[in-house]
Amino acid sequence: MGGSLGSNGFATDRVPAAFQTLYVPGNGVEVAATPLGLGVPGMQAYHTSIVVEGLEYSFSLSGVTYGQDLISHRHLPDGPPKVTYMGLTSITGKDMLRALRPHFQAGTYDLLKKNCNSFSDCALFYLLDVRLDPALRGLEQIGEAADRNAGVVQSLTGGEYVPNPKADRFNIEEVVRRIDTEKFSGVAQKDGGHRKQVPGGSCF
Repeated sequence: MGGSLGSNGFATDRVPAAFQTLYVPGNGVEVAATPLGLGVPGMQAYHTSIVVEGLEYSFSLSGVTYGQDLISHRHLPDGPPKVTYMGLTSITGKDMLRALRPHFQAGTYDLLKKNCNSFSDCALFYLLDVRLDPALRGLEQIGEAADRNAGVVQSLTGGEYVPNPKADRFNIEEVVRRIDTEKFSGVAQKDGGHRKQVPGGSCF
């Protein structure tokens, strides 16, 4: 039997995954964040990733990858990352990966429009029904500033930023609504394969 949807498109009678840990063993969820050199006054950019039971998941040009020991943060000069405990969930990292990988495929990464923080935001919502702290989404704020001043991003990146046309149609709120429906209905796409993390699989 299907559940009803509220005015915001989210199921109104689902049980959040965090609450389901009252009945099944929970999986610990953490957010890892490392500041980046990019920034404008009042906007600090970060590379973020999600850790589920000690295994890190992150999004980059390679798509969604995973590995041990916060590998996606290792090469960043302003590390080590700050790791914040977010809570327990009944959902496994493997289940989250299956659900989100179709929305974050290899080659679709864009520094400003569809980045590591976009993935972390969706992953947190899928796992815990919470969103990524806006303070960690400085890259997106810089992107909005770029819309108002076309030269700001090129200045901050030394002219190296090139928009990815594969990310043009990405809408994070649409993805959040979709994965919420998939989680509630139990029809999240199955994916038998898993891609292991490689060094450098972060925002830069």
